[in-house]
Amino acid sequence: MVDKPKKILVTGAGGFLGYHMANYLASLGHEVEGMDLHFHDDPPDGTPAKFKIVERDFRNWAETGNSLQGKDVVYHFASAHLQISLNESEYWDVNVHALETLLEKAHDCGVRKFIHVSSVGAYGKLVELPANEQTPCYPQSIYGETKLAGEKVVKEVCNKVGMDYVILRPAWIFGLGCPRTAKLHRMLNKKRFIMIGKGLNKRHPMYIKDMLTAFRLAMEKDGAVGETIIIGGDQIIMTKELVDTFSDELKIPGPSLTLPYSVGVMIAVVAETLFSIIKKEPPISRRTLEFFDTDNGFDISKSKQILEFSPEYSFRQGVEDYARTVSRL
Repeated sequence: MVDKPKKILVTGAGGFLGYHMANYLASLGHEVEGMDLHFHDDPPDGTPAKFKIVERDFRNWAETGNSLQGKDVVYHFASAHLQISLNESEYWDVNVHALETLLEKAHDCGVRKFIHVSSVGAYGKLVELPANEQTPCYPQSIYGETKLAGEKVVKEVCNKVGMDYVILRPAWIFGLGCPRTAKLHRMLNKKRFIMIGKGLNKRHPMYIKDMLTAFRLAMEKDGAVGETIIIGGDQIIMTKELVDTFSDELKIPGPSLTLPYSVGVMIAVVAETLFSIIKKEPPISRRTLEFFDTDNGFDISKSKQILEFSPEYSFRQGVEDYARTVSRL
């Protein structure tokens, strides 16, 4: 338990990262309020909420102002993410324009530190690995574009009003409650997982428990103020190794079918078209195909230096822990 508990608001607390973070902070003794549009009946970390739940769009400014009053720290996870069905205007409103208002209200309400959760998606397709915080960003999607624009807003507003901030760019986080992890597990279990391409592209995974430690340190370490920091695991691996490790640790067969990437793109285009008619998320899209195509790998030395953070779990150890946890549920 912490010696000096803080009052913390976590936005996006109904999602994978936000729920884990809110519960983790509350378990340490902090007074935590978690806000999101809705919370699932099955909690992402498999345990009941230890924090105060508030179901609300953070853009409901009158009520969000009440939630901000008296808070020491805000962890801002809420964002328009990878929903194909969302209009681009919604991405800009949630990830950029509303963020400016949230920052100003946080300052007006006395918040001391704003921890903004961005994404390595801001980089786009990397030409050289590993990338670091100085690597130029050329986002390829509306999500990456607006996350990068949101970082700029955080810097501008916080520097203007004098509020401490930290910008975190997490890599590929996996674990219990992660929709991507669950989908991979489900597809392997049902023998429906198809490898698109040869699986030789690079991924940079990080287990959720390591992410929680790093994000906590971002709040605690004074040297993190005003910094943009990549948060990732110690290993950069190929997609094929990632899938095979899940298969090994979950004791289920690996993919039996491999398709050329060009065929995967054609299937994705058809799926996007058909599912747009019924206004549902397609099971495969050109964005989800980035998992099989885009190379990701990052230099995490800045997090080690400033946050004094060292990942506890190797990739395989993280998958082992995930498998053990799932088996108990």
